[in-house]
Amino acid sequence: MNVPTVAFCGSAVGTAAGAPRSRVCARIVSRSRGSPPNAHPPWPSHCSPRLSVSDQIRREKRRHMPAAVTDLPTALLTGLAAGLATLISAIPSILGALLILLLGWIITGALAGALARGLRAVRVNTAADRAGVTGVLQRAKVRSDAAGVIAGVVKWYLRLIVILMAADAVKLTAVSTIVNQVLAFIPNLLVAVLILAAFSWLASLARNLVTAALQPTMANAKTIGVLAYGATFGFGVIAAATQIGVATTLIDIMFVGIVGALALAFGLAFGLGGREEAARMWGNMRGAVGNVVTEGAAATSDKSGNGRPVEQRPVEQRERAIRT
Repeated sequence: MNVPTVAFCGSAVGTAAGAPRSRVCARIVSRSRGSPPNAHPPWPSHCSPRLSVSDQIRREKRRHMPAAVTDLPTALLTGLAAGLATLISAIPSILGALLILLLGWIITGALAGALARGLRAVRVNTAADRAGVTGVLQRAKVRSDAAGVIAGVVKWYLRLIVILMAADAVKLTAVSTIVNQVLAFIPNLLVAVLILAAFSWLASLARNLVTAALQPTMANAKTIGVLAYGATFGFGVIAAATQIGVATTLIDIMFVGIVGALALAFGLAFGLGGREEAARMWGNMRGAVGNVVTEGAAATSDKSGNGRPVEQRPVEQRERAIRT
C-alpha cells in the first residue's frame, strides 16, 4: 500500500528590490511499505533541503576524507608509470640540451682560435709588451700570451651563453639564474681590470716624473716617487673595487681613513721637524711687514704743512736757492 507523505524545504530567493524572502517548496513522496526509507524523488533544481547540524558535519567529513588505498601494488605501479611518462616526455628536451652543448663547445673553441690568430696578426702582443702586460702575465705564471688570454676570455664567455641556452632547454631555472648573474658580472670585471691596468701605467709615470724632478735637489727623491706610485695605484684599486661592487661602503670608509691618516702624519711631521724652518719663515714675514710699516711712516713725515709731499731737489739747486 502506498502512503503519500509531504516533505518540505526552505530556500531564499531574491525579490525585485534585492531583499530575500522565504519560499517553501514541497514535494509529494509516495512510497510503499516495503520500499527503503531514502527512496525519494529528487528535489527541484531551485530548492535545497534543510539538513540537521549532525548531517552537515557527516557530509563535510565524507567530502574531505582521502580515498583509502586498498591496493598498494596498484598504487605503486600507477606512480611508476607516471614517472616513466614524465621521463619519456623530457627525453627530447635532454637530447636537445646535449646537442646545444656539443655544438656550442665546438663552435666557441673554433671562434677563439680564429680570434687569437687574428690578434697575433695585428701585433697585439707587441703592444702588450710595450704596455708591460706581458711582464705581468709572466709574473702571474700565465703560459699564454696577451692574444691567447683575450681569446680565452671571449671563448668562456660564449660557452657560458651556451650553458644558459642548454639550461633553458631543459627548464633548469636555478642554473639559468646563476649563469645570468655570472654573465652580468663579467663585463664589470673586465672594466675593473682595464681600470687597474690604466692606473698601473699612470702610477709608473707619476713615480718616474716625481723621481726625475726631485732627484737633483733632494736625497730621498726615490722614496717620494714610490709614495706617488702607491697613492696613484691605490686610487685605481678603489675605482676597480667600486666598479665590481665589492664592499662599496667599506671602501669609502677606508679611503676617508687613509686620507685622514695622511693629513695627520703630514701635520705632525711638519710640526715636529719643521719648527726651525717655520720660525725662520715667520721671522722673515715679520721683518717684511716691519719694513713696509717703516717706509710708510717715513713717507708720511716728509710731507709739507699743506699736506703735499716735499719736492726732493738736488743739492746744487738747494744751495743756489739759499744764496739767492
